[in-house]
Amino acid sequence: MTLAAASGPPGPGTGPSPLSSLFSDRVGQEHADGGSAATSVDPLSRVLRTLDTISAAELEGGPDLRTVVEAPPVGVGDPVSGGRTAEKPAVSSRREAILDAAAALFAERGYHGASLRDISREVGISHPGMLHHFSSKEALLGAVVDRLEAHAQGLLDSVEVLQSSPQSLVAALAGPWDPREHSMALLATLSAEVVNPDHPGRFRIARLRLVHEHVLEQVLAGLAANGRLVEGSDPKFLARTLFSLLLGLTVRERTVRELQKAADGDPIADVQAFVQQLVTG
Repeated sequence: MTLAAASGPPGPGTGPSPLSSLFSDRVGQEHADGGSAATSVDPLSRVLRTLDTISAAELEGGPDLRTVVEAPPVGVGDPVSGGRTAEKPAVSSRREAILDAAAALFAERGYHGASLRDISREVGISHPGMLHHFSSKEALLGAVVDRLEAHAQGLLDSVEVLQSSPQSLVAALAGPWDPREHSMALLATLSAEVVNPDHPGRFRIARLRLVHEHVLEQVLAGLAANGRLVEGSDPKFLARTLFSLLLGLTVRERTVRELQKAADGDPIADVQAFVQQLVTG
């Protein structure tokens, strides 16, 4: 299951609408003439438009998330010759190392708590060397969020598999949604930070959370359609509750867990026990 590409109004360049048209931090402000963007009818876009703070905004349909996030980045200092990118392996490797360090520090300290100099020291490069790859911390955050979107796209593509049985969902909760995983820690930290309306990743992170809730809702709705969900359950409510539980357990792993001497309160056991209360058979 992927986001279908949609043809929007003509704009600069050619090709499908960029990912920013769906996950922009300035949605509703992209058109200088004040006109609204073309709306998409795919389920994910409808879900994204339910976010209270942007409910009046019209969202543009975008291409498959993975198609965009895996495309070579433009303008990050890689030499271009004859219209072809001549990226050297060392450049790509250094860029990935920067992203790894940034993601780790953002997860631990938050966006505002980690400076570009902190990240450059973590990687072992100079500050000017850092700026060669990423011109600002906001640009670096955007690239880190691209990775989170790729992770969410993988889950979105797996909805049909996860709907097949309660066991498939339970297995995923110990895999891509594991509260002990770095991607969940990063999302939990950034989700807490974006309550600040001035956070540069506010809307992308909020919408990313809606993507995860949407995936869980579709999975639970599929289980309900097959008679595998407790009768009378609301998949939308359960999806919000389940993902909130996952984020809460993620925070617990990095705080309360350090204070516990006993090995009780395993996050996987906790979330799987919760799901077992929801499913039948």
